[in-house]
Amino acid sequence: MGHSYQNSTDVSMSISGVFSNSHFKNVLDKGYSPYIDKKIERLQGVLPIGKEESRKQALETMYNHLLKKYRCEYIYKNFITQKILLGRHSLNTSTLINEFRVGSSVADVVLINGKSTVYEIKTELDNPDRLRDQLSDYQKAFTEIYLVVHYSCIDTYMEKLNGATIGLIALNRRNQLSVRKEAISNINHLDTTTMFKSLRKQEYSNIIKKVYGYVPDVPNMFYFKECLRLAKRMDAVDFNKMMGEELKKRKPKEKEIAGSNKIPDYLRNICLAIDPTRNEYQRLFHYLNQTIH
Repeated sequence: MGHSYQNSTDVSMSISGVFSNSHFKNVLDKGYSPYIDKKIERLQGVLPIGKEESRKQALETMYNHLLKKYRCEYIYKNFITQKILLGRHSLNTSTLINEFRVGSSVADVVLINGKSTVYEIKTELDNPDRLRDQLSDYQKAFTEIYLVVHYSCIDTYMEKLNGATIGLIALNRRNQLSVRKEAISNINHLDTTTMFKSLRKQEYSNIIKKVYGYVPDVPNMFYFKECLRLAKRMDAVDFNKMMGEELKKRKPKEKEIAGSNKIPDYLRNICLAIDPTRNEYQRLFHYLNQTIH
């Protein structure tokens, strides 16, 4: 079965492609994913995946392989979701946002819970080329910034953070996240324009209305510009606080299911990113519980 894989890295890269929002979105929409099924079938001769196992078990075996051999970005995102959002906080008090656009960067994971914290992931497979620009963007929008790296890369990144307010978290040998350098509050770099441009129209409109008691009554094409003009008159720290209140409203549709143990640990982040409806969750659970044939 496994003849088409040249080596262990091939297998790992192939598996990492499975844990993507798009394939699981197919499951939610249609109740199945030919892509995932084909991958499971091809991996049956390579990984210990039995004939009568459920897809849920097969996917767990695949995920565990990644944990040991190939810690791609999804592994880190999922750990942040599991250990920080659900481990230390909860979906009642905190909101986690994946892929949040800030300036010319996209933040991997943002956690809002009174503070606004951004987690920038640099796996051992990444290179640090864009890091300086990314951190510069994040400093304009968030009060705390953490770099999340593999333990083998700690020294490389510590040097880059020399004296900065940015914290460092390492994924250690035991697959735990350990804080190696605490982030220091970053309010001096906050920039209202950057924060404003990261928000959805409804979100920045709510802030303007809250502060000024009205929203600009101008033609649509001038609305953004006029709201931004009003926002720029606000103190950046105040704007950051209100941005946090707005972002916190981006809650999962099915909070109870999203935080429950019905969801396999390896799908925590994907489920938060896609945010299924109740019916879609049913489709997902049905798919996962079916036996591989």
